[in-house]
Amino acid sequence: MRSAGPTVLWVMYFLASATSSETTNAIAIVMGGGVACLWLASRLKVPAILLLLPAGVLAGPVFGLLDPDEQFGSVLFPGVSLGVGLLLFEGGLSLRFDRIGSVKSVTARMVTVGAFITWLIGMGAISVLFDIGRGLTALMAALLIVSGPTVVQPLLRMAKPRSSISEVLRWEGIVIDPIGATLGVVVLDSVLHHRGFVGSAYQIFVTLGAGGVIGLVAGVALSYLLGRHAVPDYLQNPLALVIAIGAFAVAEMVSSDAGLMATTMLGLVLANQKQAPTRHIRDFQEELSLLVLGALFLVLGARVDLDEIVDVFPKAVVLVLVLVVVARPVAVAASTVGSGMTTRERMFIAVIMPRGIVAAAVSAVFALELEQAGIDPGPLVPVTFSVIVLTVLLYGLTAVPMARLLRVARPAPTGVAIVGADAWHLQLATRLQDADIPIMLFTDRAFERRRAEKSLLLVFDGRLQGEELHEAADAVGIRTVLVLTDRTELATAVVGSLGHYVGRANLFALDRGFEQETGVATALAARPAFSKGFSSDVLDAALAGGGTLVTVPSSDIEPGDLVLAGITAGVASFDGTHGVESIVCRPVVSVEEAASSSR
Repeated sequence: MRSAGPTVLWVMYFLASATSSETTNAIAIVMGGGVACLWLASRLKVPAILLLLPAGVLAGPVFGLLDPDEQFGSVLFPGVSLGVGLLLFEGGLSLRFDRIGSVKSVTARMVTVGAFITWLIGMGAISVLFDIGRGLTALMAALLIVSGPTVVQPLLRMAKPRSSISEVLRWEGIVIDPIGATLGVVVLDSVLHHRGFVGSAYQIFVTLGAGGVIGLVAGVALSYLLGRHAVPDYLQNPLALVIAIGAFAVAEMVSSDAGLMATTMLGLVLANQKQAPTRHIRDFQEELSLLVLGALFLVLGARVDLDEIVDVFPKAVVLVLVLVVVARPVAVAASTVGSGMTTRERMFIAVIMPRGIVAAAVSAVFALELEQAGIDPGPLVPVTFSVIVLTVLLYGLTAVPMARLLRVARPAPTGVAIVGADAWHLQLATRLQDADIPIMLFTDRAFERRRAEKSLLLVFDGRLQGEELHEAADAVGIRTVLVLTDRTELATAVVGSLGHYVGRANLFALDRGFEQETGVATALAARPAFSKGFSSDVLDAALAGGGTLVTVPSSDIEPGDLVLAGITAGVASFDGTHGVESIVCRPVVSVEEAASSSR
């Protein structure tokens, strides 16, 4: 984006100048409001953009709490540009070539042939609906070919389509952003400077080429440093962030919007190199991207002119219908012909194409440049914002039902990862497996592994760091992690890798003994695995006294039973799916005797 140039210096200037209480309050509103909207969206299970943009409108034109142009001044648009670049860096970190497999050609055609078809149909619809020149028509249509990971990823998490579909949509949503922004830059140059075909082709080559090369060099350099252990662990995340910012700034100095391609390429290189694990960098960037996402949408929403939105809204609705009903299905049909994908898979891809942050940010920047050149941007910004809100709302409401209707959704995971392989751990795993709960065990002892495998239980036999564990968890369908071992090192290693994958709400652990105030569960900040007061010592004593683990109907639980799962706060897989059964330990001695003997 044009004013980015030495972006790092702009950011430093912004931090140095943000001393007035007005600016400080604006930062607090943007960051606090963004996080609040993200949290509420997670509770309501809706795309965050549906809350962020309205919140920005309320904070800006409605209540007057935010005036980004006044409060952030000349640093506003360089900051927005950098924020978008960081979002694409995080998106690039999720793009793995070994996962895309047979749909590589589909993805390539989606961001080329499909994007061109969408552009042409969009231009036709805009020219009919709005009385603007050909240049502005082409510019607006170029901005509406982009999608974006910030809106596609939440839809994929909710709908849970098959992996081949997810990979196509994920790659398209990330790669199309720098391509669409570059196309917008070329069209804008044509409007401002009347460049011909040769000049436009050169601009595309310089923008995508320069950004790609700079991102590639930065990615190779960072991979080398990490692979050689030249950077201590605690500095790897900050270094990756600084290199991403630096690559963006250098690319923007070469050509406007080349920074988006640079950060995307940097993430892509890091995701596919083999020299060093980068999962921790991706986790860090995911959390940072949430802050950036919330801030950007609130700021851009606060700049919306409500009167302009009202004026263009009816025509924007018609434009969205053309994009959804005509442009997207035609683009997908042309991009997937002969791909081997099923009709149902192609249909689902055809009903997912929300617009996101890149369209919003670039339209705002381009409108400012047109105004500075003495050209009326017309309905560029209000139409773009209307299309963003309408497409996110439409696809957000229909993605899950369409995935079920077309039968392309993966079944909800119900599996349990058990950390530990003691004798009673294996009994519990067997009872769960008998109830059709997928099980994956973790142990660092060879004899326990052999004993578990003799019981026909799956034991993870790979590296606990990196993508291998996540791929195995995804294949098994792990939803819950149950830490039963007293070996803190093993528990910490597994939870460190799987905790983010399943979420802390699905992490359960068992402390050892009544008198112990701290233990594995406390150290891991896990929820209690079983009923209140339950102890491994009590269970061990009960098993030593001749008890055994059995599965019984919940209605048949007896007073002397030790309840391991089912009607307690225990294993989440028993919270309704198999609520008619519970796993209990039926001891020969009473619970009181077992408890006293364990002390």
